[in-house]
Amino acid sequence: MLKRVLGVSVLGVVAMQGSDVDAHLAGTVYKPTYKHVSSYDCIGTFAQVPNLVANPALFECEAVVSAFDVLCANPEGKVNRGNSGPRTVTQASEDMFTNDDITDKKRGKARKTLRLPDAVLTAGDLVCKDRNHSWFAVKEMVRAVQVRLKTFDCLNEDCSEREQAFEALLNCTVPPGFDIVANPLPGTPENPIGTDYDCTLLQEAHCDHGDACPIP
Repeated sequence: MLKRVLGVSVLGVVAMQGSDVDAHLAGTVYKPTYKHVSSYDCIGTFAQVPNLVANPALFECEAVVSAFDVLCANPEGKVNRGNSGPRTVTQASEDMFTNDDITDKKRGKARKTLRLPDAVLTAGDLVCKDRNHSWFAVKEMVRAVQVRLKTFDCLNEDCSEREQAFEALLNCTVPPGFDIVANPLPGTPENPIGTDYDCTLLQEAHCDHGDACPIP
């Protein structure tokens, strides 16, 4: 989630939490969360985290946005509403766990945040330019996204060699009542709490226990 200044009022925080789904993988239990904080964050809350020096691990998140709203403006300041139509946007990021992610060393708890590229606003800009080349996107709001979470056991120091341990696939939609104009999702530098999306777990696979990975 590369930070952007443009449209901060809407590019505030969009939060998606994986309902109450806990996933156990290689001694790790976590609850996925997806946030929009001037771009996008994918967050995992973990328990039973092993010693990271002896057991390095990596967290990966891929989000495929299938529907979003956009506000388009022209150079004169006129603003019109648009939507993604058939366009989809993919965001992905990965990072190794570090001691900075540990929230409770005694109990082996951690919270890992991945920053995803802010490709949604870029895609919204294309939507606006499809209408007229001089128009540009000023705000966007994700309406539906499929989130794929993976964890890996690292087989070498930089995790270039890895073995997948777990995968979860979720569908998330914006809660009813939110609108990009009348009721945009809260989340600004002054109010960085965000809004939980309605998420449903579609499938999970414990690769380390013999399940087939990746999930189709």
